[in-house]
Amino acid sequence: MALQLPKKQMKRIKFNISTIFLLILWSCEPSIIIDSNSHETFIPATLPFKALKLLDISELNSEGQNWNIVGQVHSDFTRALHVETKEGTGILVNQPTNEERAHIFSTFEHGDIELDLEFMMPKGSNSGIYFQSRYEIQLFDSWGKQNLTSQDCGSIYERWDNQRPEEEKGYEGHAPKKNVNKAPGLWQHLHIKFKSPKFDSLGNKLANAIFEEVTHNGILIHKDIEVTGPTRSAFISDQPELPKAALMLQGDHGPVAFRNIKYKLFGADTLRTSNIEYQYFEVPMPLTKLPHLDTLTPKVTGKVAKIDVNKLSQRRDGIAFKFWGELNVPLSGDYLFDLLSDDGSALFIDQKQIINHDGKHDFESKKGIVNLKEGTHSFQINYFNYTWGKGLWLKYEGPEQEIRTLQGLYPYPLNNKKNTLLVDPNETPEMIRSFVNYKEEKRTHTISVGDPQGVHYSYDLTRGSLLKVWKGGFADVTEMWEGRGIDQLLIPQEMSVELNEHIIASQLNKDSTPYPFKISDNIHPQGYRINDDKRPIFIYNYGNLTLEDHYQPNIKGNGIQRSLSINGDTDLYSRVARADYIEKINDEFYSVGGHYYFKNLGESQPIFREIEGFMELIYALEKDKKIVYSLFW
Repeated sequence: MALQLPKKQMKRIKFNISTIFLLILWSCEPSIIIDSNSHETFIPATLPFKALKLLDISELNSEGQNWNIVGQVHSDFTRALHVETKEGTGILVNQPTNEERAHIFSTFEHGDIELDLEFMMPKGSNSGIYFQSRYEIQLFDSWGKQNLTSQDCGSIYERWDNQRPEEEKGYEGHAPKKNVNKAPGLWQHLHIKFKSPKFDSLGNKLANAIFEEVTHNGILIHKDIEVTGPTRSAFISDQPELPKAALMLQGDHGPVAFRNIKYKLFGADTLRTSNIEYQYFEVPMPLTKLPHLDTLTPKVTGKVAKIDVNKLSQRRDGIAFKFWGELNVPLSGDYLFDLLSDDGSALFIDQKQIINHDGKHDFESKKGIVNLKEGTHSFQINYFNYTWGKGLWLKYEGPEQEIRTLQGLYPYPLNNKKNTLLVDPNETPEMIRSFVNYKEEKRTHTISVGDPQGVHYSYDLTRGSLLKVWKGGFADVTEMWEGRGIDQLLIPQEMSVELNEHIIASQLNKDSTPYPFKISDNIHPQGYRINDDKRPIFIYNYGNLTLEDHYQPNIKGNGIQRSLSINGDTDLYSRVARADYIEKINDEFYSVGGHYYFKNLGESQPIFREIEGFMELIYALEKDKKIVYSLFW
């Protein structure tokens, strides 16, 4: 029996979450950022980006009425240039007309910049992101296109010279390495590192602009591409290149939407170390943690400009160092330090410990964050090596300073690359057991299935949960089979879509019962069998009943189709989608949070419900009613 939805909208469950705040000890000494609840240092992975809040259009500069701030964007992938919006905030949308088709500009000017954003392209649309209003990353509906050019999505657009012969007027365009576009109407992700052109004091250009990295939907599509001048259709292509200028979003071509726009501006002077002294110790074995160096007599003392523990050591095992000197800070603000060592180490600034990376371990990273005032500070690094390889490397990120080395060296050859090992199915599906990264977690009881039709997936066998799906090349198994294969990770060759996790089935006592994330003790995995198409069917027992879960490419080959059945009457339900919104796009398809499309194909009908602030699609599991649906992206 299907769940009966309440007539009134369900109330959202509110959780009382303890507020974590940062306690900054402002003084002339360094201020360590503390998590006030745990009394432990709160350490972010990177320093935060600046974000456009997109509360109103005043955050940007435009003379046209085609740009607006909205709360939601809806685009039917079957209709050319189709866009509908809902009131609200958080999304920047361009809806050009014959009369209104202006570009829009950032209020800040940038030189070197790291830009991160999401965008949505309607069917057949065209737009672009112009760094310094001059150098374009093309936005285009290139979904499913085979032979990419410099006019496709993610390309570095071509330059143009009317004085050249007709076939040579367009030049220096760079197509993306591969097509990783999603279907029109879905949100896509771009992460771009851009280096501005450099000039001397007289304005003479010393270096061209460079797209250092362009990553589209998680796949690197450009690296270190030099641009000798403005690309075609740049807003000010007839003006000289500059060290800094505004970021521009193209408004005169087609509709486009943006959200989660964030950036880091770079250009400040770097941290510098000076007057470095050191002490070298040879310590009795075994050695599993940093010794008390002040109680030991150094074998060697001296001064260095560059810390290199391999060069300064006189033996391999049982050694320790103490380095100290001055740290010159050009700009006040938060500094994130990353200390990598094999074995233990520790970083002190102004006699305060910033990073404790003690213990016997491989070449590993540990981070610490501290607020430093402009001026000169003292620093100290302690280090020891027990046996075998050794290394010490200190990196940092600061205000307007991108991640870079401060001291030490990466201890391994930079050209020591692994041989890439790829697996692709031929006539029958390939099935590989491995570990799989899912969100922030490494899943261990997983199987990945590659299909000859080019639609692949990873599946959690203990939970009965589809984790991720992708199209194109199947598996990169380098981290499984090259060398020791320590990580045992299978990585998709292409852009993958991670799905919100849904265990295979659960009891729900009432409409408002949350769907669990842990599988019931009454549901038991039984492995899988192979059907006539050589594809796996995953089997789970529920009492004396059997659930069968099966995946295959959908009819068009652009997504995946699932069939789920049970051989008796039951009180189980299966959640198949969860997102902040699930919206009907047309008569057949739903958009699941703008991440992928859902289409019901079977006799069993999905139930829509809102719970805990999310929309969900669930099915009742019924005898003789197979659940069948497809997803595509």
